[in-house]
Amino acid sequence: MTKNCFIWSRVSTKHQEENGGSLDDQKCRCERFARENGYTIKGYFGGKHESAKTPGKLIKEMIKAVKKDKSVKYIIVNQADRFSRNAGQAINIINDLNAQGVIIVEALSGTDTSTPEGVMMMQVKLSLAQWDNTNRTNKFVSGRKHCMESGVWVGKLPLGYNKEGKSINAKFAINATGKLIQKAFKWKLQGVDNFRIMDRLSAMGLNVSKQKLHKILTNPFYAGKIQSKFTDGEIIDGKHPAIISWVEFLQVQEILSGRTGVYKVKAETPRFPLKRHIRCAEDGLPLTAYTVKRKNIDYYKCNRTGCKTNVSAKKLHRLYAELLDTYTIPAVLLEWFSDVVSGIIFEEDSEHKEQLSLLKKQKSELENKLKKCKVSRGMGDIDEDIYTTTVEVIQEKLAKIEVEIAKVKRNLSNLTSTVDEVVATCCKLGSLWSDSELELSQKIQNLLFPSGILWDKENENYRTIDENYALSIMHDISVSHENKKEGELENSPSKVNLCG
Repeated sequence: MTKNCFIWSRVSTKHQEENGGSLDDQKCRCERFARENGYTIKGYFGGKHESAKTPGKLIKEMIKAVKKDKSVKYIIVNQADRFSRNAGQAINIINDLNAQGVIIVEALSGTDTSTPEGVMMMQVKLSLAQWDNTNRTNKFVSGRKHCMESGVWVGKLPLGYNKEGKSINAKFAINATGKLIQKAFKWKLQGVDNFRIMDRLSAMGLNVSKQKLHKILTNPFYAGKIQSKFTDGEIIDGKHPAIISWVEFLQVQEILSGRTGVYKVKAETPRFPLKRHIRCAEDGLPLTAYTVKRKNIDYYKCNRTGCKTNVSAKKLHRLYAELLDTYTIPAVLLEWFSDVVSGIIFEEDSEHKEQLSLLKKQKSELENKLKKCKVSRGMGDIDEDIYTTTVEVIQEKLAKIEVEIAKVKRNLSNLTSTVDEVVATCCKLGSLWSDSELELSQKIQNLLFPSGILWDKENENYRTIDENYALSIMHDISVSHENKKEGELENSPSKVNLCG
């Protein structure tokens, strides 16, 4: 009697294929067994990387072919676990084929399912294969968990790092891309918009999408931390070098926390920092901006019908810088002004120290709670879900406190430099506005004139609406100084008002 058969072979992973379990090897063994035992091969089924978890397309095709060709009564497989390492799944497949009168034959041992003893032996082998697979998986997961808990990242390597070695012995280094990512974090801390950060990175050879940039800026890995399911969501110190400090990372998260994740198209361009800030003195409408491309000249104009306000941007920018210069402290008053600023800043010193003490106390209390939570979980007093939720809440509070501590420490450190910086800024408002990028220019505008400023076309100059109170005093001092002799400054009303 002719013994027609199909041959089935499968490798579920590339690793199996590269380590002696290739399809060709399985096929050769099955063909040799068929020749030596009088089988006629009528077809081959199977393929690379067929999943061991669910019946795949290839095995379904073989079962369909068996139903169609009633002459095929045997399926030869090199080993039973080539059907699946999931014992229940493989046994169901074998039972279904047996119900159709098809016998499974293992080429390696000659065992087949033609007898109850053969079926039982096949089931035992499949169960042992599943145990081996589960055991290896558990070891793999356990190894990854140990690495993660030890601070060694074993997942997909984030952009900006190189890795040498494997598992617990892996070493990480920041590469050239990492240096650019570091710049992205620094720019974010300076208040630069994401679209501008993307432009700057692109100019330096690193192109990232808005989603990718957001993912980078919110990944604690860049701050030397690790967080994954293997650490139960807890943030732990990593063994890899940090691109930015943890406090800086938290400050970036604070900046991002007010964002919706929607990246808006830039509304202004650096060529028109005063757009919507200047209003027409006649009708109060904000001036719009446009460029005469033929001459490449920029203008601001009022869009009200009949209004003839139309001024070159160059002129408005020059006059605006000159206006800002009127808020500059005269050189002869710098020493006195520096003393005033020092008094204000150092007066806050005691408040900062008290605030720092309170913040450190809160931090210590939260760290103790976190420690008790870990002990309770280790003792089995709380389940994993409650532990994970509690840890997340505590760590979120700790993160906010660390940001506040960093702010207070920054305020406390090098107060003299802070005084010098404030004085220097107040001495160059005009040039600072002219030379800055759009974001800083507009911050200066809004600080000085929160309600905007009017352009009077009749007088061809600006008219202020309301001013920042402190800077208004500075303006009065400057004007007063221009109108009085140096010897009269001691009795200056503005000076008295500022001191009071």
